[in-house]
Amino acid sequence: MERLTVEDYYRAAFDILGESGSEALTINALCERLQVTKGSFYHHFGALPGFVDALLLFWESEHSERLIAISKAQPDPTLRITTLIDMALSLPHACEAAIRAWARSNPEVNAVTVRVDRRRERHVADAIVALGLDRPAARLLARMTLNLLIGAQQREQPVDPKRLRQSFEEFQKLIFLEADPDLVARLVGSTAR
Repeated sequence: MERLTVEDYYRAAFDILGESGSEALTINALCERLQVTKGSFYHHFGALPGFVDALLLFWESEHSERLIAISKAQPDPTLRITTLIDMALSLPHACEAAIRAWARSNPEVNAVTVRVDRRRERHVADAIVALGLDRPAARLLARMTLNLLIGAQQREQPVDPKRLRQSFEEFQKLIFLEADPDLVARLVGSTAR
């Protein structure tokens, strides 16, 4: 049997969260899904609270900080926005919706969720400022962008990636129009080809 990594446990937990919510995230459920003994779980993580702490840090690292680093590496501010849209579409939406629901009743989960949202919003605002908008306008547009993502995650089960992409692309046009109307003309021209 192939040896499981810590990330295998995290990915299985994301699947459980996305399918059934935080109440279903138990040691038994993880071990059954991964076909391992409880001893294997305890060897890696100790108890469930330690696993949850590690899982949330992994979510923050993989689905926020790593994606922000990829976006920051994009030198063209317009492509940085497009990259952010592509990355937002690839997030584990059902899992994120479950984490947000969990955050309403768990202060530790809430603290991580607030931190992730603030970091994501700050990065989107920075990306919008790079287009030439002032900081207050960029902050408002960043908040609206994040609300669009979270709203889709909370409202749609499952999230329709095509519809979410259309929503993001329309919002992207508004951001570009606010920054520089020529950006919209170039964007529409490049999609028409």
